[in-house]
Amino acid sequence: MRTSRLAIVLLVVALIAAAAAWGQARRSATTVSSATATTATDDQPVDGGTLLAGIADSPDHLDTGLSYTNQGWEMLLATNNGLLTYKKVAGAAGATIVPDLAAAMPKVSADGLHYAFKVRSGVRYSPPVNRAVVPSDIKFSIERLFRVNSPGLAFYSGIKGAEAYGKSHKGGISGIVANDKAHTISFTLTKPDGTFLNYVALPFAFAYPKGTPDKDVSTIGAARVATGPYMISGYTPKRSITIVRNPNFKLWSPDTPRGHLDGINIQIGVDPERAANLTAAGQLDFSFEPIAPDRFTELTKRYPKQVSNFVRNNITYFSMNERKAPFDKLAVRQAVNYAMDRHALVKIFGGQGVVSENILPPGLGAAYVKHNLYPLNVAKAKSLIKQAGATGAPVVVFSHNTDPAPKSAQYLASVLNSIGLRASVKLLDESVYWDTIATQKGDPQIAFNDWNQDYPEGQDFIDVLLNGEGIVAVGNNNASNTNVPTLNKLINRARAMNVGPKRDALWATLDRRFMVEDAGWAPFMNRTFPKFWSQRLHGVVFNTSYYELFTSMWLQK
Repeated sequence: MRTSRLAIVLLVVALIAAAAAWGQARRSATTVSSATATTATDDQPVDGGTLLAGIADSPDHLDTGLSYTNQGWEMLLATNNGLLTYKKVAGAAGATIVPDLAAAMPKVSADGLHYAFKVRSGVRYSPPVNRAVVPSDIKFSIERLFRVNSPGLAFYSGIKGAEAYGKSHKGGISGIVANDKAHTISFTLTKPDGTFLNYVALPFAFAYPKGTPDKDVSTIGAARVATGPYMISGYTPKRSITIVRNPNFKLWSPDTPRGHLDGINIQIGVDPERAANLTAAGQLDFSFEPIAPDRFTELTKRYPKQVSNFVRNNITYFSMNERKAPFDKLAVRQAVNYAMDRHALVKIFGGQGVVSENILPPGLGAAYVKHNLYPLNVAKAKSLIKQAGATGAPVVVFSHNTDPAPKSAQYLASVLNSIGLRASVKLLDESVYWDTIATQKGDPQIAFNDWNQDYPEGQDFIDVLLNGEGIVAVGNNNASNTNVPTLNKLINRARAMNVGPKRDALWATLDRRFMVEDAGWAPFMNRTFPKFWSQRLHGVVFNTSYYELFTSMWLQK
């Protein structure tokens, strides 16, 4: 998917208020927030041991160019690197961008169009490649995004020549100039973009060696090459993932830690309920999934030092496909927003979140202005369905199959039936769900969505998810296919502004206008992700772009 970067205080306050409202037990030894999200121990870390982890389904991808889920990023952050990284720590400091494969932060031209990097020497790829990383590998890796239809394409389309290369796949991207002899790489943009360095720190821009196949390398062991302290030595979809030490790794920066674990064995097919049982029995150390909603109170009381409620800049919502009936009509989309009891949905998620009808989460500071445009009004919703001539229209609600998402889809289907539509539910394995709903071919009418921040700015939500100019056939993040020209122009205006109060104010305006003028989303919750880990696991650190950091974890002997 992903502490507040722009307003840590607001996020902590929101968490405390939410915790009080839900009556959830708070950990006595550790503040239950992402600002201090670590285990309650003052012991010194020790090296060694293999972490036993569980995940509900196969990750979407183990390819940095294609993965766009929390689970995939957590693994790839332990194995791969880009020019820049967020500091791998919890709290406000985790929003700081620092050099990684770059020897220093880049030199930026006065007009904001040119970024020049010096690349470190001596960082080597894992076997079987074994050679040093060179600047042309980074150029290759970003160009490869366009050849594999990466869901991260929009982040790099503002580089000079990128759009042309995306169409032809010939001649390279002119705005990326790599000099392996001088160990430099530079980027030239078509227009200023104050968040460009954030894009460089995302896993999409991680380095792969030239010659990496232009296809998903998740299951191609020889092409699944690492630069970080760990490497993925084995992956059998639906069964297991094995992560071991990268023998070629040598520490080059404290911001790229070497890690303490010898390895990580990940069992696939461990749902949240089973994960809780295995962890309580000492047979599992860590789960990628949040605690099952009906187990949170029990586990918090029984194991207060092994539970923490990690807050993310998240919005959980249903996207309505504006290209498909009946959601091609504004009245129908508004009806769904009026008919949906957001408090009931939060209850389905075990109270692990706070009600919202905004696009932006509260952790984005001044860009977030809470609105209440759709108070629960079933009668009005029924009237809007009739007004739109949509009574009896068939609707299929899509969701992945990891609880509690299916229950939320069933609830929504019952709501749609109650206002005059004819709804059913279709569930897909989570391993394929996100890729499926991100294609025009697999586009559902209405679908469960869960978006966690990539980087700390309103653009990551409103531009990435709602700019109609970014709709593509494959890797489409605009699941509602929203395309409102006047709002697209405002988004582009915000992108060109310097990061700060005026830009935040425009994101807040766009948040409200999208919900009034388009209503292609039915947001219902800013979700939290409580985790439960084993007694022997320590050093659990949460970063809101990179999530739980495997390089910080250690096992008590």
